[in-house]
Formats: sequence, structure tokens, C-alpha cells
Amino acid sequence: MLVPDISGRSGPKFMALADAIAEVIESGELEPDTKLPPQRILSYRLGVTVGTVTRAYQELEQRGLTEPKVGSGTYVRNRETELNHFYHPVLEEKGIDLARCRPLLVSQPKFLANALKELSHEEIAQAAVLDYYSADGIQGHNETLRQWLMTKFNIDIDARRLVWTHGGQHGISLIIQALSRPKDTILAEGLCYPEFIYACQQSERKLVPVKVDEHGLDPEDLALHCKRHRPKLLYLTPGIQNPTGAQLTDSRRLKIIEICRRYNVLIIEDDVLYCPPSHRKSPLVAIAPDITLYVGSFSKYFAGGLRLGFIILPLSFKELLQRALRASCMYVSPLIIDLLCRWLSSGAMQSVDEEIAMELSARHRIWEAVFPEVQIGVPGYNVWLRLPEPLTGYNFNQSLLKYGVRVREAEMFAVGRYEVPAAVRISLAGPLSRPQLQSALETVREQIARLT
Repeated sequence: MLVPDISGRSGPKFMALADAIAEVIESGELEPDTKLPPQRILSYRLGVTVGTVTRAYQELEQRGLTEPKVGSGTYVRNRETELNHFYHPVLEEKGIDLARCRPLLVSQPKFLANALKELSHEEIAQAAVLDYYSADGIQGHNETLRQWLMTKFNIDIDARRLVWTHGGQHGISLIIQALSRPKDTILAEGLCYPEFIYACQQSERKLVPVKVDEHGLDPEDLALHCKRHRPKLLYLTPGIQNPTGAQLTDSRRLKIIEICRRYNVLIIEDDVLYCPPSHRKSPLVAIAPDITLYVGSFSKYFAGGLRLGFIILPLSFKELLQRALRASCMYVSPLIIDLLCRWLSSGAMQSVDEEIAMELSARHRIWEAVFPEVQIGVPGYNVWLRLPEPLTGYNFNQSLLKYGVRVREAEMFAVGRYEVPAAVRISLAGPLSRPQLQSALETVREQIARLT
């Protein structure tokens, strides 16, 4: 039983006792959920009154070190259990997740702690990030982003062309709201990001699918739809196509730009998916800055909870985009932007990028060991797995759910009546560990063999 030594301590006895017990708790000698001695027994052992022990226990409770349990006694507080409960998702899906495309958490927690510590010592910065601003934001934030983008793309960018957003999805919604109206036609890859489909449905835009193949968007089909529908916008993912993982070839990039110029169509270039450094190409915005609105995000490159992105746009559309921004959220939180800028300036973003690339490479080796016959394009987070007859993406996903594995069926990505292939999208970054990934992939392979 704990009997702390309070001899030689100055001040009131209850405070001396509280300090002595606190030292034992904070040293780890008393583990969480350990019951403290009953007050009467401890008072007898120490030769103090019960009231002294009672006041000491109350002091420990006020410090957040203990908690009383009615009818049971006083226990060392288990902060880890409380935090796990507090930060537990309201809705948690069981099993192994091969459906969610998310960045791999490596050293991001360390960089978050460092940035918060820096900010805690800078009074000017603290006052700035807690204030109100216009949609233009803070000069230093914009310049930091501009410098980083200039290095990344090797092009000169006017800071006035940048608009901060709450992630890629927010950026897409702003562009749809600002540059089109209900019933306007927007073209998109026949298989594309589901949330873009939902955004068009919610805003009553007419979404028309364009053919895609292993090389990306088909320029000939694009020209046909531009002539037929006279669209306002074209949405595509040239860097790494979602969901197929295809990368738009250089020749097709130039053809698509020429077609969009001919028919006066603006391009929404969605470049939020993580692409390994070895496969990155210059974005369309670097080739055709006058007709391209580039949507970037740090959610897939740093942390999903960051919810921070940006748009690079022609200056002529700046006011329209800012009006849409003010209508949706006034402006993006300068506190979140400030943390991001610290990571951009310190090299943290680059470090995480390299760590993600290394971990992703290891996960692709696991994929190759389980599915050696399946060839993939860009080795990103996702793999597009075509299924043999008679399987369909939807039915196969339902079968996998019975074995605790989730994937994304092709049906989720189809625009309108676009022909849906028998396929599923598998996220190699979904599982929390490599063994978990291997187990899930082996289940996928076993179920394909069982069902065909």
C-alpha cells in the first residue's frame, strides 16, 4: 500500500501529502487505474487527520491526477483511456479498409507538435491567426505557398492567382458555383471522383461522361461532346486518374488543351491524389494557365484531417471565386494555414512526402507478391483491379464485406449511364499496417478464386 513520506515538506500537511502522491503518480510508479489507500487507513499510517487526507485527495482531483468513484474509492486517472474515448469516431466501420484513400501517417504528429510549440512562443502570430480577414488572407501565407509552388512546378506564379480552400472538395465546389449555373453542362471522365458527381447533382449541373482508357481521357470523344453539348467546364485528373490510376499522356494533354481552347471550355485540373515523385509531370496549369483552374490539396500529401487546399486560377476569375468563397465560409482559417506554412518552410512537407513514398513502395511490393500478374500504371495509393466473369464490382464488394474487407466498386465512379466495368478500386494506404494489408489482399484473391 502506498504510504508517501511527507516528512521535511513545508506548508500545510494536506498540500504536502498531495505533492508527495502527485510525484509518485507523475513518475509512473503508480499506474493509471490504481486505487489509492482508503482515507482512514492512510490517515492512521501517516498520523494525520482524516480531514487532511480528504483535502489532499480533493487537491489531486483538481489537478486532474485522480478521480473518485462513488462507493469504490479514489483512483489514479487514466488519461489515455479518456482520450481514446474522447477522440473515438462516432461511426467506426469494422474490418480492414481497402476502400478509403488516405495518407499514411508517419512523422506528421511530430511536425504538428513542433509547429504548435513554435506558435505558442510567437505573440504576433497568435494575434494574427485569431483575427478576422478578407478572402485574400495573410500576405506571408500567400507568399509561402507561392514560393513552394514555384519550386514544385518550376514555373513563375503570381500570388494573386492563388485562393486558399478547405481542401480539394471545397475547391471543386467553389469553381462549380462560381463559373457555372444550374442546367449548364460539365464534362467529366466517364469514371471519376464520386464526390464530384454528387457536387454536380446537388447544384443541378448536367454532367456528361467522356471516354477514358489506360492512357486517360480520350481526346476524340472529348471533341465530340464539346461540339454536341457546348459545355462550360471539363473536369479531369491528368496526374493520376481516379479511380483507374492512369496518367494522361503528353500527346493527349496537348490535344485536350487545343480542343478546350477551340470550344471555349475551362479545365478543372484535380491534382489532389498522391503521386510518387518519380511519376510526377508538369500540370496542365503550367501549359495552359489562361484556361485551367488547378485544384490542389494537402489532405492526401500530409494529413486527411488538415482539410486545406488551394486553387491556381486565371486572374480574370479571381473575384468570382472569392465571392463563392465568401458565400461558403468567408475565408479559410488562418490558424490552419499558418501551421501548413510552417511545414512548407521547415521542410516537414518534403520529409513526409519522402516517407510516404518509401512506405507506399513497400506496400506495392506486397501487392506484387499477392497479384504478380496484375500490371498497374502509376504506383499511387490506389490499384484498379479488373474482375473476371461473372463478377461485378458491386457484388464482389458485398461478398468481401462478409469477410471483413471493404473495397470501392466501379459502380460508385460511373458518370450517368457510362458503361461500368467489372472492377474494384483498392486502396493500399487504407490498412494501418503492412501485415493487415497483406491479409486483406490475400482475402481478395481467395474470394476471386472462390467466386469464379
